[in-house]
Amino acid sequence: MKKILVADISEYRKEIAEIYRGLDYEITFCDSAFDAISKLKAFDFDLVISEVELPGDNAFDLYEYIRENYPYIPVIMMTGRNIDTFFSRIITRGIGNVLHKPVKKPELLKLTEKLITLENIFGLENYIQDIIDHKKIRITKSEHIRKAISLIIEQIENWNFNLTSKSTLNLMLNEMTINAVYHSHGLTKEKLHRTPVVLGEGKYVDIHFCRNRESYAISITDYNGKLTKEKILESINAVIIQNELIEKSFETGEDIADHISETGRGIDLVRKLSGEYYFIMKMNFRTEIILIFKQSDQSYTPDQSSLKIIYDRRDS
Repeated sequence: MKKILVADISEYRKEIAEIYRGLDYEITFCDSAFDAISKLKAFDFDLVISEVELPGDNAFDLYEYIRENYPYIPVIMMTGRNIDTFFSRIITRGIGNVLHKPVKKPELLKLTEKLITLENIFGLENYIQDIIDHKKIRITKSEHIRKAISLIIEQIENWNFNLTSKSTLNLMLNEMTINAVYHSHGLTKEKLHRTPVVLGEGKYVDIHFCRNRESYAISITDYNGKLTKEKILESINAVIIQNELIEKSFETGEDIADHISETGRGIDLVRKLSGEYYFIMKMNFRTEIILIFKQSDQSYTPDQSSLKIIYDRRDS
């Protein structure tokens, strides 16, 4: 039985307990970072879940303590706040997983299993159940990207899913596929100059897409494994800073054109516009970005964005 330590003083701890009820997890609750540290010293845990708003505002100190003393224990933080408002603290500490409350049970359970075991972390079949159709498109040159995305969107519509914002999905997939084709293959300069490229022999990017009765899912995979947690956090932070500059410019009239770039736009679109997504990485082996869309879920807003990074640091 896997052991999870939950640091949360709020009533939401009852919801967390209910999510894990009847499963192969033993849950221990504590009310503060101090209490959590005491329990970590006394018992073995496989995962720590911490509310951001702990007494004394010291959840980040708890994360630092775990990173320094128990780096093998994964951590999930939870919050009801917009994570952009404290992202500077997230990037400073290298926090990879922050879920917005109320969390979705399937999402929390999937993330829990993957972070603890690091098994079956790649592949749509490990994130969406009862797959009915599963298709793949292989990209070997940049000129394939637009056509591939058009075919994917057409197929999703043929599966009778209502795409409320086709242009947004198109933009998101385009940005992430371009990143996979260019950045992961060391072609950043070519991307900046919008130069068409053909990948080398045996090099490619795979886009998988599938559906079950309630959801459709898309994954974008490269096999170089160059994306890191640090790069993801830096990219998101760059977009947040740019957004702050843009808001300031509206107030002051300052020209900030020289400070605006496309850096991080694709990753930021994913975290804000995909209700359920995962960045999955194994260095020098594989990077996969999984997006899952439920037909019935229309309540998600950008202010509820989360952060989900599954990073396998074990030797390939």
